[in-house]
Parts: sequence; structure tokens; C-alpha cells
Amino acid sequence: MTSSADLASLYQLLATRDTPTLPSGERRAILGCGYVGEAVAQAWKQQGHELWGTTTRPERLTELANLVDNPLIFDSTDSRSDLSFTQDLDGILVSFAPSKTSNVDLHHYQQTYLQGVELLLQALQQRPVSTPLQLVYLSSCGVYGNRQGAVTGEDDPTDTDHPINAVLVRAEEMISSLRSEHVNVCILRLGGIYGPGRDIPATLLGAAGGLIQRNGLNVPCWIHRDDIISGVDFAFARSLNDTFNLVNDTQFNGQELTDRLCEQAGLPFARWLTIDTADRVLNARVSNAKLKRLGFRWSHRCLVG
Repeated sequence: MTSSADLASLYQLLATRDTPTLPSGERRAILGCGYVGEAVAQAWKQQGHELWGTTTRPERLTELANLVDNPLIFDSTDSRSDLSFTQDLDGILVSFAPSKTSNVDLHHYQQTYLQGVELLLQALQQRPVSTPLQLVYLSSCGVYGNRQGAVTGEDDPTDTDHPINAVLVRAEEMISSLRSEHVNVCILRLGGIYGPGRDIPATLLGAAGGLIQRNGLNVPCWIHRDDIISGVDFAFARSLNDTFNLVNDTQFNGQELTDRLCEQAGLPFARWLTIDTADRVLNARVSNAKLKRLGFRWSHRCLVG
């Protein structure tokens, strides 16, 4: 559950951030009210939208009812799941994510993303053709794979060699097929998510003086949860219809990042390995220049000062 202090901070951010004014009173759905989706629901509720929100767990329906007008069960791994309610909406945020117990399971990724998007496509085929729709799909910068730390923009090649990245790329292609004269599809490729309850700097500082069993030469990317909310709102307000990297300005490799954190905290440096310990890695200096050119501004520009 999100604390009252977190909510107060979030609402203050929403009141002060530099984004266009959003229309109120729209009918919107959030498919996947997890860590990010729940926070978006909190923001959208304050903006006066009529909301549908989904969860895979029946025990969360009561909690979700405090955030959305229409809480629903939707499990993309179950082909019987029904998304017909999306046919009359003004906007949809797709925030699918595999369960924590299956985060490296290829079959579960296929069910979560490919089957979930397929069910959405089937539902929206019944939508009146001329009815406007803004759709925002949350993807991952993990699709870039290992680019040897090169500066990487949205037009650079994605990695389809690794099977999980191939699933994520295919899901993007499927959701993009919805684009039409009346349907805008904005794909936001996210960095590693941090924020309330996910204090990445504190986690890394916990390794001070120790050995981190991952390759410290790889360059990851990061985005604060509140900036995802801002990015989603920006996409709706600007009717975005393209793919964007939603990451902050941090472009250090793992060793550089922990060195700076430990130095600031007066702690002994952590050590990293210099070889990969997993077959799926992100190693790219992911650029956010495309969103910057549109005027988007981050509230959390860097993971470390």
C-alpha cells in the first residue's frame, strides 16, 4: 500500500510539474494496476477521470475500488479474460508485468505480453472505427540488449536474439498495429523503476565494501515512478503517437554508479564483477533526447547527484 506521505508528495508533484493541461472527465482504463499502474490511478482519480482498473488477484479488488470506479479481474495468461469494456473508452494505459515469481520464465512472458496484447487487439476490433482513442503502452529499454554501452536512441536496433527481448519487441509491434487515423499508440520504453518502496540507491549502498555478483561494466538506465506518471500524462496531453525512451539522465555503468553513491555516503566502495553472470543484460547509454525535444521535464533527473 502507498503511504499518506507518498500520496501527498505525488499530488504536490502533479500540481507543479511542467506539462500541458489534461482534459478532465475522460473514460480511461489501466490494464495492470501494479506498482506503476496504481500510482497512475491515484493521479488520474485526482484529475476527475472515470476509471477502469485491472488486477490479476481477486484479493486486491477491494483495495483497487478505492482508486478506480470499476475494478476488474484481468489475467492475460487466461484466454477467457474479457476486455470488452475497453471498446467505449477515451484512453487506455497498458501496464502489463509478469508476476514476481515468474520474472525469468519465457512462457510466462509470452502469456503476459503476447496473449495480453492479443486479447486487447481482439476487444478493440469491435470498437467503432471513427471513435478517437489514446493508448499508452509501457515497454522496457531492455529491448536494446547489449549494445556495448553505446548511446542508444529509439531508432537503434532492438535485440531479438534473446527470447525474452524478442517477446517484448513483438508485443510492441502488435500494439503498434492498432495505429490508425483515430487511434494513437504511444510506446514508452522504461528504464529500471525506482521510487517509494524501491530505494535503488539504498539497495546499492547496502553492498558497500562487498562484491556485487553482476557485471559492473554494463550501463543500465533508470526512471523514477513519479516521472513515469508525468510521462504517461504527457503522452495523453500531447496525443503522442510514437515510441519514446522514458529514462532519466543517469548513464553510469554499475561500478561508476556505486562508486559515486559510496563516495557521497562516506562508505567503502563496492566491487562488481567484470563478466556477465546472466544471458540477458542491458548495456546501453539510453538517450532521452527525443522526449526532451518535445518539452518533457523530469522531476528526478538523476539517480545520483
